[in-house]
Formats: sequence, C-alpha cells, structure tokens
Amino acid sequence: MEIREKWQKLPGAAATVYVCLLLTVFLFYFDANGYGRIMEAKAGAFFLLCGGYVLLMALWGAGSLLLGGGKVFSPLSLLRKTSWPQRLVLVYLALTWVSALCSPFWPATVLGASRFEGALPITLYGASFLLVSAYGRADKRLLGFLGASVCGFSLICLLQLYGYNPFGLYPAGYTYQDGGKAYLGAYLGTIGNVDLVAAFYSLCIPMLAYALVRLRGKARFLLLLPLGLSLWVLLWMDVSAGLAGVFGGCALAVPGAGFISPKKRRTAALLLGGAVLLGIAALYAADVGTGMLHEAHCLLRGQADPGFGSGRLHIWGEVLERIPKRLWLGAGPDTMLYGGLKPFQRYDSQMGRTIVAQIDAAHNEYLNILYHQGIFALGAYLSLLILLAKRWIAQAPTGAGAAILGSGCLGYCIQAFFGISMCTTALFFWTALALLAAESRPDPPA
Repeated sequence: MEIREKWQKLPGAAATVYVCLLLTVFLFYFDANGYGRIMEAKAGAFFLLCGGYVLLMALWGAGSLLLGGGKVFSPLSLLRKTSWPQRLVLVYLALTWVSALCSPFWPATVLGASRFEGALPITLYGASFLLVSAYGRADKRLLGFLGASVCGFSLICLLQLYGYNPFGLYPAGYTYQDGGKAYLGAYLGTIGNVDLVAAFYSLCIPMLAYALVRLRGKARFLLLLPLGLSLWVLLWMDVSAGLAGVFGGCALAVPGAGFISPKKRRTAALLLGGAVLLGIAALYAADVGTGMLHEAHCLLRGQADPGFGSGRLHIWGEVLERIPKRLWLGAGPDTMLYGGLKPFQRYDSQMGRTIVAQIDAAHNEYLNILYHQGIFALGAYLSLLILLAKRWIAQAPTGAGAAILGSGCLGYCIQAFFGISMCTTALFFWTALALLAAESRPDPPA
C-alpha cells in the first residue's frame, strides 16, 4: 500500500520539479558560442526538459496500468475526466497536426522551418499544459523560485547594460551597446533577443507585483528585490511591447485581480475604461515626442507608415494579404519563411546601409496562429484564453494564486499582440496557463 501511495504522488512531485527546472536550468542555459547559437541551444534544452517530462509521465502512466491490474480506459472515458481547458488544448493540438499534414511544406512543419515552432514543439507545449494542469499546484515555493530566478536573470542583464560581458555571450570585443551598430538586433540575458526578454518580463513582473498585493506576511517584501531589478532592466532596454505588456497587464488586471471587493469591480472597470479612452483622446489631440507615442498619434490620425513598430505594419500587411489563400487550415506551423512575403527594408544611418529582413514570423502571436494553423486553431486558442480569463476573474477574490497567475498571463497576452512565439519564452507562458487552470482543480487526481 505504501508503494502504491508513493507512486500516486509521483506526478505531483514531477510537476513541481519540472517547473523548478524551467525557472532555473532552462532559463539560464546557453551555448558556449553565445548569442550566435542561442536559439538552437534553447531549442535543445526545451526538447530535453519538456520532452523528458512528457516521456517520464508516459512511463508513469504505463506503470500505473500494470499496478492497476492492466485496466485500460477507453479514449472516451479518459476524455470525460478532462477539464474544458484541457479539451480545448487537445482540439488546438489536433488542428495543428491537421494543418501540418495538409501543408505543402510537409515535413518541414514537424519541427518548423526557422523558429522551432512546428507541430512537434507545439505538441510539447500542449502536453506539458495537460500534465501541469492535472498534477501541478501553484504555491509559495514556486513563487520563491520565480523571484530568485528573475533576480539572477536581471542582474546578468544589468551587468550587460553597463557594458560588461558575463559568460562571453557577446562576441569578443563587443557589448550590448554595439547592438544596431556593429551587429543587427539587441540581445540581453540568457534569453537572447530583447523582444523575447520583454515577453518574459511581461509574464513575470505583473505576477511579482500582484504577489506583493495579495500575499500576507513580511516575507513577501523579499519580492521587492526581483521586482525592482526587473523593472530597472525593462525601462532601460525600452522595448515598447514589454512596456505595454507589463504596465498594461498590471493596470488592466486591477478589476479582476481580487484585491478590491466584487461590488467595486464595475466601478474600477468603468474608471479604467474611462482612463483608456481619455488617453486615446490625448494621443489623438497631441503629438508627444517620438517613438511609440508618436506612432500611435499618427495611426489615430490615419497617417500610417509601414515602418512603424519596427516594421510591424509592413509585416502585418504582408501576412494579412496571404491569409485568405489558406484561411481554414493555414500554411502549416512555422512555414512563413517559405511564404514569399516581401522582405522588410529600412536604411540604418548608424550602420550606413540598408537592412533587408526576411519575414518568418508575424510579430503578432494571434496573427501568427491564423497564418500558420488556420482560423479554427486560432478559435480554439482564443477560447482557451477566454475560458481561463473567466476562471481567473471568478477565483481571484478568494485565491491569491489565481490572482497572481492571471495578471501575469494577461501581461503576456498584451505583449503577444506585438511579439514572437518561441520556445524560449512560450514555455513559461504555457506553464503559467497550466497552473492557472490547476487553480480550479479542487483536489489532486487519484
């Protein structure tokens, strides 16, 4: 009996260990060649960690059948045991594979043509979601791991921003300040591209902020250190998507995060909506400088430039032009590189040359799913997000875990409107979603 009890507790322990490894080993893993091959290095770590976790749980399932006398459940009976978020993920994965198999670019759709976002990696996202949502639990231990990891990661970023090169991630003789001058792009920390760093912070910073608000006890003030360091990095690197995700997520989470009474939620939502409308009116009326605010002013007045948003308007236009050709099933996961989209070009005065960038991602995760996997897959994905958002709002008043996770997921979803999905950061988001789904699970499965 004791062996059986320990065996049944293994999935919960495995889920906790998996999340801890994700926040430590995976986050800080990099290749000896530095940023030159960080995408390949992270993809390898992703397959090893996530694939290993899924394989371990598959072996546990096989062992459970043996301990249970070989009783096999039918697919229908197993489906009845799943929650609605889990069912939506299964639908999303099924549609992704249909898209991959029907794509003219098969078998490149299995791993992906350029960003390791093919059907197999997406399946690992979904499989890890199913397992963590079934057996995982958000608790203070995981929050402690998150705080420590964000703290260490932000310290590495700050050293780089101040001109140092810890771990030799930049080529010899180069630093962060050489980005856009001696080499294309900007890279920070052990994630790589600053847009991906912004996605990571859009998930983590709102969670740290709302943990301070919702938790009790003096120990929570230790989170001020990772929160302060991460905000320092975020403001210094000045990535618009990250700023929108972090501050938009924190602000828009106010009515639903559960620290105000349900009676005042409507008032808070109305005040927040009014503030947003007032901000839009102010942007329309006045051109306040350069950068993101200037571009927003021009867009509101119908003065769009394809170069706005680091070329995102050009990219979105190219993607939208081709979507109707394969609206239902998409072109196949991670195949935009083969789509023949017109490259984005701009003249860089600092580098003294015209930069030509091939388009292999929509720079909008929702548009990216629509292009690659089709409208049905996007519908399943958005349905998952909407369902979990409803549960977050319902559970936040009594559940601090739901309030914290929901605010982080909201921040990520906001920046995703301008961001790129890659295993480097998407795995953190899918895990947070899974833990949010687990918050509505009354008891661990037997």
